[in-house]
Formats: sequence, structure tokens, C-alpha cells
Amino acid sequence: MTSVRLRAVGDVLLWIRNDKKPFALIQDELRQKDLLFGNLETVLSESGTESRKRWVNTTPPEAGEYLKDAGFDILSVANNHTLDRGREGFEKTLEGLETRGIAYIGGARGDDPPGGLVVERNGIRLGFLGYTSGRFRSPPGVTVAKLKKKAIINDIRALKDRCDHIVVSLHWGIENTYYPSPGQVRLARALIDAGAALVLGHHSHTIQGLERYNNGLIAYSLGNFQFDTEIFKEEINSTMILSVDFDRHGIRDYAVTPCVINGDFQPEVAEGRTREKVQHWIGKCSDRVQNGEVSRKWWFEQIGEDYLTYNLESYR
Repeated sequence: MTSVRLRAVGDVLLWIRNDKKPFALIQDELRQKDLLFGNLETVLSESGTESRKRWVNTTPPEAGEYLKDAGFDILSVANNHTLDRGREGFEKTLEGLETRGIAYIGGARGDDPPGGLVVERNGIRLGFLGYTSGRFRSPPGVTVAKLKKKAIINDIRALKDRCDHIVVSLHWGIENTYYPSPGQVRLARALIDAGAALVLGHHSHTIQGLERYNNGLIAYSLGNFQFDTEIFKEEINSTMILSVDFDRHGIRDYAVTPCVINGDFQPEVAEGRTREKVQHWIGKCSDRVQNGEVSRKWWFEQIGEDYLTYNLESYR
């Protein structure tokens, strides 16, 4: 039966250490796909007005070659760092992707909402939508898609007739926490009910659970994928590649490839005991969600210490 394999990863920073190419150790694995998706957590520009914030993610424009070499087909630019160099940096990021033949979602030139992207492989059309949470205002002349439930559902409905299955990317949640909030669970399920087949989350910098809901699949957070490892706990440097096989009827199968990020910011496939630990963690997080254990009270108890430890740094 005809099918399409989408492989999806989390946050991609493109910073390097010791002149090591960021995807050198995992490039062959990434290319086992029909489509490769990720979240671009940086600006491909060193010009433009720098945002006044603690963490500014900016990368030389030529770093875009790493994305092309790795085989990325689609990237989300809807996140809290995409405007770190203002309108100029954002436009240069879009240019850098376009010149390398990489499609993007969640942002666009102009003042209108970005809308959806439709990509066809093997006779199956996948529609992609991307959004980010957070308090921000897009500069005049460019737009980054905000995460608003009603707008997303309207976009899903508008995209349905143009494709066979819809993938929604959400940059959301609380950083450095291991479980989605009850509100995130409700929203993700509502998007599946509205017609999305797959919801891909990121921003928390951690792997969170997977959930099979009705006929759809939710990955609450794919975690970091290629990232600076020094600012996080050791366990946060565990990551994964999510593989989703679509046929004409929907999601036929999915699988997780456990990975780790080494000291040179390079992801690589996990082996042995490390692989088992990552698999166990994903299973534990997934079970909590699917068993209905993520109540508001329980969630706050789980995230409290890590939330205070990491997120208050943003205000210093």
C-alpha cells in the first residue's frame, strides 16, 4: 500500500562546538524518510535589531547549509526566537530557507496569517500548520502565527479540502518540564477532533509523552534535537526522532528512535543502556497522559521545583 514516512525532530539551534558539523553523526538516520520536519530555534542572520532578552538565538546565515545537508524538507519558524533579530533577521531566515529549497510553516512575509503548506509525496498530500504561544507582536510586514485555539481549528477546516492528512506544529508549554499541562492535553485532543492527524509539540526542551487519541497521534514535546547541552540537566539531553507512516486512510504506524545530544551539540542514535533509559522515560511520560493522571494538582506538583529553578532565570 502506498505510504509516506514523515520523520520529525524537536528544537534545532545550529550552534556548533569544536568545528563539529551538527548532524554529522545522525545524517544517515535522518535521511530514511520521505519528509523530514523540525523546529528552527534560531535566526539565520547576524544583522537586524537584537531583541532585549536573556537568551538570543542567532546563527550565521551560512549555517543554513547544515539543514540542507541533513535533509530537512520542512521547518517551523513559529517560536519564541524567530524574531530575535526583528523583521530583518526574520526575512533573512526565510530567504536562507528558500534558497536551499526548504519549506517553512508558521511565519510569512506580509501582514496576513501564514496559512497552511501542502506537500505531496507518493500520491499522498500532507498539510502542515505551525503556531507559537507567547506574548509578542509581529513587526509590520511579517507575520508569525500565534497559538489561538479558534484560529487553529478554523485553519484546519480550511486546509482539509486541500490535503489528505493534517500535521499541526505547536511551540508551547513550560520550559524544562516533563509533562504537558492539562490545558495542553485538552487543546491537542481538540485539534485531533477538528481534523488534525498529528500534533507535534516543542519548546519545553524535554521529551514529553506520546498519545494515540482517536485516529490521531500527539507528541506533546519532541525535546531538543541539536542544541547547546551546557545549560540543561543531563537527562534533558536525551532526545528522539519520531517516525510516522501515513497511508491514504491516516496514520498506519509510528515509531521512536531514541537519541542523545553529545558535548559537541551533536545528536546521535542512542545505544545500549542509554537507549533503554530514553525508551523507558518516553513510555513513563506517555502512560501518565494516556491513563488520565495529568490533573492540574498533580501537574503543578511535578513541575514546581524545575519551573522555579529554570524559568526564574529569565527575569534576572
